[in-house]
Amino acid sequence: MLFQHLLHQGTGACGTVRLNRRGMPTFPKKIKRGEVTFRENGTQLVVKWQDKRDVNFLTTVHPSSMAQSGRVDHFTGEPKVKPACFLDYNKKMGAVGRMDMITSFVDSARKSTKWYKKLFFHLLDTAVLNAYTVHRKLSAERMPYQDFQLRLVKELIQEHPLLRRSTGGRPCVNTPLRLTGRHFPSFVPPTEAQGQSTRRHCRVCLYTTRRKRERELTRYMCSSCDTALCPAPCFEEFHTLKNY
Repeated sequence: MLFQHLLHQGTGACGTVRLNRRGMPTFPKKIKRGEVTFRENGTQLVVKWQDKRDVNFLTTVHPSSMAQSGRVDHFTGEPKVKPACFLDYNKKMGAVGRMDMITSFVDSARKSTKWYKKLFFHLLDTAVLNAYTVHRKLSAERMPYQDFQLRLVKELIQEHPLLRRSTGGRPCVNTPLRLTGRHFPSFVPPTEAQGQSTRRHCRVCLYTTRRKRERELTRYMCSSCDTALCPAPCFEEFHTLKNY
Protein backbone atom coordinates (compact mmCIF):
# COMPACT_ATOMS: atom_id res chain seq x y z
CA MET A 1 0.00 0.00 0.00
CA LEU A 2 1.05 3.58 -0.60
CA PHE A 3 0.94 4.58 3.08
CA GLN A 4 3.12 1.62 4.05
CA HIS A 5 5.65 2.50 1.34
CA LEU A 6 5.73 6.14 2.51
CA LEU A 7 6.21 5.01 6.10
CA HIS A 8 9.20 2.88 5.09
CA GLN A 9 10.65 6.00 3.46
CA GLY A 10 10.21 7.95 6.70
CA THR A 11 7.13 9.92 5.59
CA GLY A 12 3.90 9.83 7.57
CA ALA A 13 0.52 10.29 5.91
CA CYS A 14 -3.14 10.79 6.73
CA GLY A 15 -6.19 10.84 4.48
CA THR A 16 -9.63 9.52 3.71
CA VAL A 17 -9.95 5.95 2.51
CA ARG A 18 -12.56 3.54 1.18
CA LEU A 19 -13.10 0.51 3.38
CA ASN A 20 -13.70 -1.77 0.39
CA ARG A 21 -10.08 -1.41 -0.73
CA ARG A 22 -7.85 -4.47 -0.58
CA GLY A 23 -6.14 -4.88 2.77
CA MET A 24 -8.68 -2.84 4.73
CA PRO A 25 -9.90 -4.38 8.03
CA THR A 26 -13.56 -5.21 8.60
CA PHE A 27 -15.90 -2.83 10.42
CA PRO A 28 -19.53 -2.98 11.53
CA LYS A 29 -21.67 -1.87 8.61
CA LYS A 30 -23.81 0.45 10.71
CA ILE A 31 -22.84 2.47 13.76
CA LYS A 32 -24.70 5.23 15.55
CA ARG A 33 -23.99 8.89 14.91
CA GLY A 34 -21.01 10.05 16.96
CA GLU A 35 -19.65 6.53 17.44
CA VAL A 36 -16.14 5.68 16.31
CA THR A 37 -14.29 2.42 15.73
CA PHE A 38 -10.53 1.99 15.48
CA ARG A 39 -8.48 -0.75 13.83
CA GLU A 40 -4.67 -0.74 13.94
CA ASN A 41 -1.78 -3.07 13.17
CA GLY A 42 1.03 -1.27 14.99
CA THR A 43 2.02 1.07 12.19
CA GLN A 44 -1.27 2.04 10.55
CA LEU A 45 -4.56 3.16 12.03
CA VAL A 46 -7.94 2.93 10.29
CA VAL A 47 -10.80 4.97 11.73
CA LYS A 48 -14.51 4.66 11.00
CA TRP A 49 -16.52 7.52 12.45
CA GLN A 50 -20.20 8.20 11.96
CA ASP A 51 -20.93 11.91 11.55
CA LYS A 52 -23.65 13.05 9.17
CA ARG A 53 -22.24 10.30 6.96
CA ASP A 54 -19.55 7.65 7.20
CA VAL A 55 -16.07 9.16 7.56
CA ASN A 56 -13.17 6.75 7.10
CA PHE A 57 -9.52 7.64 7.69
CA LEU A 58 -6.20 5.90 7.27
CA THR A 59 -3.25 7.38 9.14
CA THR A 60 0.29 6.51 10.18
CA VAL A 61 0.85 9.62 12.31
CA HIS A 62 -2.10 9.75 14.74
CA PRO A 63 -3.09 7.80 17.86
CA SER A 64 -6.46 6.10 18.33
CA SER A 65 -7.89 8.95 20.39
CA MET A 66 -10.61 11.57 20.40
CA ALA A 67 -10.13 15.32 20.84
CA GLN A 68 -12.35 18.30 21.56
CA SER A 69 -13.48 20.10 18.42
CA GLY A 70 -14.07 23.46 20.11
CA ARG A 71 -17.84 23.20 19.68
CA VAL A 72 -20.59 22.41 22.16
CA ASP A 73 -23.49 19.99 21.77
CA HIS A 74 -26.63 22.12 21.97
CA PHE A 75 -28.67 19.26 23.45
CA THR A 76 -26.30 18.11 26.21
CA GLY A 77 -24.15 21.22 26.64
CA GLU A 78 -21.04 19.06 26.57
CA PRO A 79 -18.03 19.70 24.31
CA LYS A 80 -18.14 17.84 21.02
CA VAL A 81 -15.34 15.34 20.46
CA LYS A 82 -14.09 13.98 17.17
CA PRO A 83 -11.25 11.68 16.11
CA ALA A 84 -7.91 13.45 16.48
CA CYS A 85 -6.91 12.50 12.93
CA PHE A 86 -10.11 14.08 11.56
CA LEU A 87 -9.49 17.41 13.31
CA ASP A 88 -5.84 17.49 12.27
CA TYR A 89 -6.73 16.59 8.68
CA ASN A 90 -9.30 19.37 8.41
CA LYS A 91 -6.88 21.89 9.93
CA LYS A 92 -4.08 21.02 7.51
CA MET A 93 -6.22 20.49 4.42
CA GLY A 94 -8.33 23.63 4.73
CA ALA A 95 -6.17 25.64 2.33
CA VAL A 96 -6.06 22.74 -0.15
CA GLY A 97 -9.83 22.51 -0.06
CA ARG A 98 -10.15 26.22 -0.78
CA MET A 99 -7.68 25.89 -3.64
CA ASP A 100 -9.64 23.00 -5.15
CA MET A 101 -12.86 25.00 -4.83
CA ILE A 102 -11.40 28.09 -6.54
CA THR A 103 -9.62 26.26 -9.35
CA SER A 104 -12.58 23.96 -10.02
CA PHE A 105 -14.46 26.86 -11.63
CA VAL A 106 -11.64 27.62 -14.05
CA ASP A 107 -9.85 24.28 -14.41
CA SER A 108 -7.52 24.34 -17.41
CA ALA A 109 -7.46 20.56 -17.95
CA ARG A 110 -10.06 18.72 -20.02
CA LYS A 111 -11.51 15.30 -19.30
CA SER A 112 -10.01 13.90 -22.51
CA THR A 113 -6.52 15.22 -21.70
CA LYS A 114 -3.81 12.64 -21.05
CA TRP A 115 -2.60 12.28 -17.48
CA TYR A 116 0.73 14.06 -17.92
CA LYS A 117 -1.03 17.03 -19.51
CA LYS A 118 -3.50 17.10 -16.62
CA LEU A 119 -0.55 17.19 -14.23
CA PHE A 120 0.99 20.09 -16.15
CA PHE A 121 -2.24 22.10 -16.17
CA HIS A 122 -2.81 21.37 -12.48
CA LEU A 123 0.64 22.77 -11.66
CA LEU A 124 -0.10 25.75 -13.92
CA ASP A 125 -3.40 26.44 -12.13
CA THR A 126 -1.62 26.14 -8.77
CA ALA A 127 1.07 28.63 -9.84
CA VAL A 128 -1.57 31.12 -11.02
CA LEU A 129 -3.49 30.76 -7.75
CA ASN A 130 -0.27 31.34 -5.77
CA ALA A 131 0.36 34.49 -7.82
CA TYR A 132 -3.21 35.63 -7.11
CA THR A 133 -2.69 35.06 -3.38
CA VAL A 134 0.52 37.12 -3.40
CA HIS A 135 -1.24 39.86 -5.41
CA ARG A 136 -4.03 40.09 -2.84
CA LYS A 137 -1.51 40.43 0.00
CA LEU A 138 0.68 43.06 -1.68
CA SER A 139 -1.86 45.08 -3.66
CA ALA A 140 -4.69 47.27 -2.44
CA GLU A 141 -6.60 46.43 -5.61
CA ARG A 142 -9.22 43.73 -5.19
CA MET A 143 -10.36 41.69 -8.16
CA PRO A 144 -12.06 38.31 -8.68
CA TYR A 145 -9.84 35.36 -9.49
CA GLN A 146 -11.23 35.09 -13.04
CA ASP A 147 -10.40 38.75 -13.75
CA PHE A 148 -6.87 38.20 -12.42
CA GLN A 149 -6.44 35.27 -14.80
CA LEU A 150 -7.61 37.32 -17.79
CA ARG A 151 -5.23 40.16 -16.94
CA LEU A 152 -2.38 37.69 -16.51
CA VAL A 153 -3.06 36.13 -19.91
CA LYS A 154 -3.21 39.54 -21.61
CA GLU A 155 0.10 40.59 -20.05
CA LEU A 156 1.76 37.33 -21.05
CA ILE A 157 0.72 37.55 -24.72
CA GLN A 158 1.42 41.23 -25.24
CA GLU A 159 4.63 42.26 -26.95
CA HIS A 160 7.64 42.93 -24.76
CA PRO A 161 11.03 44.35 -25.76
CA LEU A 162 13.56 41.64 -26.49
CA LEU A 163 16.52 41.79 -24.12
CA ARG A 164 19.57 40.46 -25.91
CA ARG A 165 22.25 38.83 -23.79
CA SER A 166 25.71 40.22 -24.24
CA THR A 167 28.06 37.77 -25.97
CA GLY A 168 31.10 39.16 -24.19
CA GLY A 169 32.95 39.75 -27.47
CA ARG A 170 34.24 42.97 -28.95
CA PRO A 171 31.58 45.62 -29.60
CA CYS A 172 30.41 46.30 -33.13
CA VAL A 173 32.66 48.68 -35.04
CA ASN A 174 29.69 50.88 -35.93
CA THR A 175 28.65 51.27 -32.28
CA PRO A 176 30.51 54.01 -30.37
CA LEU A 177 32.08 52.90 -27.11
CA ARG A 178 30.04 55.53 -25.27
CA LEU A 179 26.90 53.50 -26.10
CA THR A 180 28.28 50.26 -24.66
CA GLY A 181 29.46 49.15 -21.25
CA ARG A 182 28.76 50.79 -17.90
CA HIS A 183 29.23 54.50 -17.32
CA PHE A 184 29.13 56.45 -14.05
CA PRO A 185 29.35 60.18 -13.38
CA SER A 186 32.31 61.63 -11.48
CA PHE A 187 33.68 65.09 -10.70
CA VAL A 188 35.97 66.90 -13.11
CA PRO A 189 39.53 66.64 -11.71
CA PRO A 190 40.64 69.89 -10.05
CA THR A 191 43.23 72.12 -11.68
CA GLU A 192 45.73 74.45 -10.04
CA ALA A 193 43.89 77.48 -11.38
CA GLN A 194 40.32 76.54 -10.40
CA GLY A 195 40.88 74.01 -7.62
CA GLN A 196 37.87 71.95 -6.51
CA SER A 197 35.47 74.14 -8.51
CA THR A 198 37.04 73.19 -11.84
CA ARG A 199 34.49 73.12 -14.66
CA ARG A 200 34.54 72.07 -18.29
CA HIS A 201 32.20 72.61 -21.21
CA CYS A 202 29.50 69.95 -21.54
CA ARG A 203 30.04 68.08 -24.80
CA VAL A 204 26.33 67.50 -25.47
CA CYS A 205 25.37 71.13 -24.87
CA LEU A 206 28.24 72.23 -27.12
CA TYR A 207 27.65 69.88 -30.09
CA THR A 208 24.00 68.80 -29.85
CA THR A 209 21.87 68.66 -33.01
CA ARG A 210 18.59 68.20 -31.14
CA ARG A 211 18.29 71.66 -29.60
CA LYS A 212 19.98 75.04 -29.44
CA ARG A 213 23.67 74.72 -28.67
CA GLU A 214 25.04 76.33 -25.52
CA ARG A 215 28.45 76.70 -23.89
CA GLU A 216 27.36 75.15 -20.59
CA LEU A 217 29.98 74.57 -17.90
CA THR A 218 29.69 71.52 -15.63
CA ARG A 219 31.56 69.96 -12.72
CA TYR A 220 30.59 66.43 -13.82
CA MET A 221 32.06 64.07 -16.36
CA CYS A 222 32.14 60.42 -17.43
CA SER A 223 35.48 59.05 -16.30
CA SER A 224 35.30 56.13 -18.76
CA CYS A 225 34.79 58.43 -21.76
CA ASP A 226 36.84 61.33 -20.32
CA THR A 227 34.00 63.64 -21.37
CA ALA A 228 32.43 66.51 -19.43
CA LEU A 229 28.65 66.21 -19.25
CA CYS A 230 25.75 67.84 -17.44
CA PRO A 231 24.25 65.31 -15.01
CA ALA A 232 20.80 65.62 -16.63
CA PRO A 233 19.79 65.11 -19.30
CA CYS A 234 23.12 65.22 -21.15
CA PHE A 235 24.77 62.29 -19.33
CA GLU A 236 21.93 59.95 -20.30
CA GLU A 237 21.63 61.29 -23.86
CA PHE A 238 25.37 60.94 -24.50
CA HIS A 239 25.33 57.26 -23.48
CA THR A 240 22.03 56.23 -25.09
CA LEU A 241 21.66 58.26 -28.31
CA LYS A 242 23.85 57.74 -31.35
CA ASN A 243 22.99 61.24 -32.58
CA TYR A 244 22.58 63.45 -29.58
